[in-house]
Amino acid sequence: MPTVKKGTFELNLGFVKLGADLDEEDRQCAWELYTEITTRVAVCGKRGDTECADFEGELYIESLDSAHRFFQEARLIMRRFPVGKLKEPGHEQAHLGVLISRIMAQVLRPFLEKWQVKYRHWWEHESNPRLPPVTRQADFPQRQEFLADWSAVRCIMRAVRDELVQTYELIDAESKV
Repeated sequence: MPTVKKGTFELNLGFVKLGADLDEEDRQCAWELYTEITTRVAVCGKRGDTECADFEGELYIESLDSAHRFFQEARLIMRRFPVGKLKEPGHEQAHLGVLISRIMAQVLRPFLEKWQVKYRHWWEHESNPRLPPVTRQADFPQRQEFLADWSAVRCIMRAVRDELVQTYELIDAESKV
């Protein structure tokens, strides 16, 4: 099982090829998760940014909100994934719900716990509200560490997205035409 590590974040993807056991219900849940990952710049970065480090034009406070909403959507997808798959011998760790739980516990939750409150407090109480938003956010004292952690999260989430495409035989909407 592949493990993706970037900075202080590490995620064991826990995928195995499901082969003949793959059904449309599995693929639908995988597609829903893929859609949530791939359509949120806050979660996987910008198309073409191979390092996941391009934050140009983003308003961090709004992107943090998007990352938090992703967390909520992923939880809903986890609830909808067929729990009966957990009873199949050898498939417990391949269950998409287990992967979603790992994403939340090992990647998103640590990132959000470390930065969301800290950044939001600074934004609302310490930053200069008279500055344009992009200029204002550049003054965050821990900006480099914050963006390095966020870049790591995005790289891991891209790896998850790519693994979903491969394992669940999804159409990759991000591939070049």
